[in-house]
This record gives sequence, C-alpha cells and structure tokens, in this order.
Amino acid sequence: MNLVVSVRRFFPLAAAALLFATVAAPALRAADEGFTPMFNGRDLTGWELREYRQPAPDQWSFKEGVLVAKNGQGWLATKLEYENFVLRLEWRIPTNGNSGVFLRVPPLKEKEQPWTAGVEIQMLDDTGPTYVSKIKPYQFSGSIYGVVAPTKPKYRGTDQWNHFEITCRGGKLSVVFNGGEVAAADMDATPALRDRARKGVIGLQNHGSGVEFRNVQIKVLQP
Repeated sequence: MNLVVSVRRFFPLAAAALLFATVAAPALRAADEGFTPMFNGRDLTGWELREYRQPAPDQWSFKEGVLVAKNGQGWLATKLEYENFVLRLEWRIPTNGNSGVFLRVPPLKEKEQPWTAGVEIQMLDDTGPTYVSKIKPYQFSGSIYGVVAPTKPKYRGTDQWNHFEITCRGGKLSVVFNGGEVAAADMDATPALRDRARKGVIGLQNHGSGVEFRNVQIKVLQP
C-alpha cells in the first residue's frame, strides 16, 4: 500500500507507524477485561496436536499474531481442562472451508470423537458450493454441531473474520456469532447433549481445509 508523501520529513514515518498499528492491532490486541489470552502469539505453549498421522512441522504456526493451520485432519487441544467459561475468538476460513471449536472434550476412548464426547461449535463456509443445499441446518456456522441449528445466518463470507463468544456454565450453552446469539441449549433438557462431558479440554479443529484464528481468549467462571 502506498502512503501519501508529505513535504514534512517526519510524516511518512508517522503515517507508516499509524498504518502498522491499525493493521496489527486486531491480531495482537490485549485481552478484554477479565479475559486471559490462550496463545502467546509465538508458539503453541499450552497446546498439543491431536489425531494427526503425519503433521507438517508447521501444521500450526503464527504469522503476525494470527494462528494459521495448513490443510490437515486433526485438532489442537489445550493441555488444561475447563468447566465453566466464556471463550472469545475470531476465525477465518477459505472457500469451502470447514473447522470448529471443541468444548469440554474429556479423555477419549478408542474411536470416540471430540464432537460427540464434548461439544462442537461449527465453523463453515456456509456459502461454499460444497455445502449449499447439501447440509442440514445443524451443520451451518454457529450451530451446536449436529444438535442445535443457528437461528439466523451470521457468516460474513469467505476470507472474512468472524467472531464467536461461547459461554459454558454448568449445563447451559450459548453461542453469540458476530454480535448476535444464534444457538443455545440446556444440556440437561436436550437428550443429545445430556450425557456429554461438562469438563474437558478446548480444541480448535483442522478439518481438511486451512483455517486461521486470532484473539483467542478465555474467562473462567464460577459454577
């Protein structure tokens, strides 16, 4: 991007600094009040790869504060377990992209999946030709995957940043997607969720397509 040149010698430097701050701030901003960043912006400290057969050395990496995953089949899990919390994050996927956020995944038995032992909040290119008119309502972005469909479409489109605020408190789940609540459930009153774990790791899925995350932060809640 070209900067407007000023006759004052200091202006290009000041403008460049301002431009850098404007571009970089969304990816590197400080955590919101009461929240703790879940990544340090440099490496995967506090996280581990799950279910990859032969991951690339940089399967997950950071680029200017953005967590980037190459095409793959697996997921990234926290080393700590969480029970009651608010999780905030921004995500971006390419055309036909597919990913998700796993919540409260317990230690898995053989052949058990994180989205059935815990809960998955879907991330999808809702407008992608692979999915249009071919998937169920409970498979669109913002759904409690396989159980609760989003009440309204909020996906911003390919390569656009989307925002989730996910709250888990006891048996109550809520998904706020780009500023509006789109899915909620009482696990005790929902047969498909009644036996799901109420405590476990948080995971970021890498389901065939690349995916990017930024500003991943958590607030731990009291029961």
